Amino acid sequence: AKKAHLEAEKAAQLKNEQPATNVITLALQPELIRDRMSFPGIIKAWVKMDVLSEVQGRVTDLNIKEGDTVKKGQLLAKLDIRDYKNARLSIKASYNASLASAKRLKELHHKQLATQSQLDDAIAQMESYKANLDTASLNLERCTIRAPISGIVNARYVDKGKYVNLYEKIVEIIQIDRVKVVVGIPESDVDAVRKLKTFDISIDALGKTFTAKKYFFSKTAETNARLYNLEMVLNNPKYEILPDMFVRVEIVKREITDGISAPLYAILTRNDKRLAFVENDGIANVRQVTLGLQERWRIEITEGLRAGDKLIVMGHRDVSDGQPVNVIRNIKNIEELEK
Repeated sequence: AKKAHLEAEKAAQLKNEQPATNVITLALQPELIRDRMSFPGIIKAWVKMDVLSEVQGRVTDLNIKEGDTVKKGQLLAKLDIRDYKNARLSIKASYNASLASAKRLKELHHKQLATQSQLDDAIAQMESYKANLDTASLNLERCTIRAPISGIVNARYVDKGKYVNLYEKIVEIIQIDRVKVVVGIPESDVDAVRKLKTFDISIDALGKTFTAKKYFFSKTAETNARLYNLEMVLNNPKYEILPDMFVRVEIVKREITDGISAPLYAILTRNDKRLAFVENDGIANVRQVTLGLQERWRIEITEGLRAGDKLIVMGHRDVSDGQPVNVIRNIKNIEELEK
C-alpha cells in the first residue's frame, strides 16, 4: 500500500512538472445550424420556341439576325408570294363565277324554272370555292412570318434566297427575362423539398447567389436516375443568367436556431467515443460529446458542451485530461484563425 501511494505521488509530481501546451480556444456560443443539402442543376430558358414555315417558298426578306430582341407580332421574314397570289386570284375568279351562278339558279328556282337539285349543286360548288379561297388567302398570309412571342433570336436557320420547305425551321426565339432552374431530387429528400417554397441558387460562372421560387415539382421520377424534377423560377431582368449554365441548389431540410457547434477537426475519436477538450483555469479537461447535425465544417454538439465553454481548437491533439495548457489566443469565431 505504501509503495502504491509513493507511485501515485510520483505520477502526480510528474504530471505537475509537465510543461504547459500552447493552445487556441474557441468561446462557444449559440448559433444557427442548418441541415443543408446541395444538388447540381441546370438553367433553362423560360420559353424556347422554334418558328416554322407554314408554307414553302423562297425567302425574299429576312429582317432579323441572331441576338436581336423581337416583340410579339414583329416581322421576321417573307417568302415569295407570287405563286400564292396567282393561286388566290384564280380561285377568287372561280368563286365569283360560282356565286353568280348560284344567285341565278336561286331566282330561276323561285320562278320554278330550276330544280332544287340544280340549286343545291350550285350552292355546294360555291361553298367549295369559298373554302378554297379562304385557304389560298391563309397561305398568302403565311408567306409573312412574324414572331409568335417576344424574346431573343437565339438561332437563325435560313438566309435570304434560300428555298424553305413546309415546317422548316426559320428561327429559334427564347425568353430569358426569367429562367427555369431544373434539379433532380432523390426519393429520400422528396418530403423535405415538398415543404419548401424558396431555394438558394449559386452560379459559379457569375460568382453570385440568387433566391429562386418553386414553380413545379414532378409527381413521377425519371426512369433511369430515379430523380424527381424540381423546377424553380428565377427572375433575370439583366439577362446575365444564360441557359445551360451549371448551378448548385442548396436545400435546407432542418434548422436549429440556437445550437452549440464545433469544428469537425476539434472532435477526437478514441475507443469509439467522441471527445473534445475544453480549457478551464489553465487546465485541459476532456468531455465526451454527442453529435448532431453537420453543416459543412461544423458539427452540432447535442450533449457534452454548453455555451461559454472554451473549446480547444488548436493543440487539442497534444493534450491529455488534467494537463496544464497555455492559452495563446481565445477566439469568438473560427474565421478569426484565418486572420
